[in-house]
Amino acid sequence: MEIKDYPKYEKINENQKLKMAEEFIRYLGDFREILGENKEDLCICDYTMFEIIERVWKRKIYFQVFHNVNGLNELKETSLYCFWILKLQPFAWMNDKPNYELNALIALWLFTNGLKFYAAKVRKKVNLSKNIIENLYYSFRFRDLSKEAIMDLAEGMVF
Repeated sequence: MEIKDYPKYEKINENQKLKMAEEFIRYLGDFREILGENKEDLCICDYTMFEIIERVWKRKIYFQVFHNVNGLNELKETSLYCFWILKLQPFAWMNDKPNYELNALIALWLFTNGLKFYAAKVRKKVNLSKNIIENLYYSFRFRDLSKEAIMDLAEGMVF
C-alpha cells in the first residue's frame, strides 16, 4: 500500500468545533435543570470545552487511521467526553462549592445517559444500581481513570 492510500488527519475546523460545542451545551441543558436553583451559578470555560471537543475528534481519527474503524460508537464517544471532563474540569461554580464534584457529577450524568442511550439502541440492558452509581461517582471524583478504562467500564455495564 502506498503512502497516499493511508487516511490523512484532518484538523477539526472552527465552525465544526463551535457547532459541536453548541450541541453539547444544549444536551447539557437537561443537567442544568437537575441543578434547580443553582443552575445559574454554573459556568463553563469555552476554551476548555473546545479543547475537549478537539481531543475527542482526534481520538475518532486515531481509531479510523490505526484501527480501521470508521468513527466511534456512542459508548466510546461518551466515555471520551467523560474522561476529558474529569481531566480538564471545564465546569465551575461561581460560588465556593468544589468544582471537582461538579465535573464528576456532570461526567456521571453524561456517562449514565450515554449508557442508557446505547443500550436502547442495541436492544440491551444496562446495570445502573444505586451501589454502582455511588461507586462511579466516588471513582470519578477521586480515582485517576484512563480513557480505555472508562470505555471498558461502559462496555462492561451493557449486557
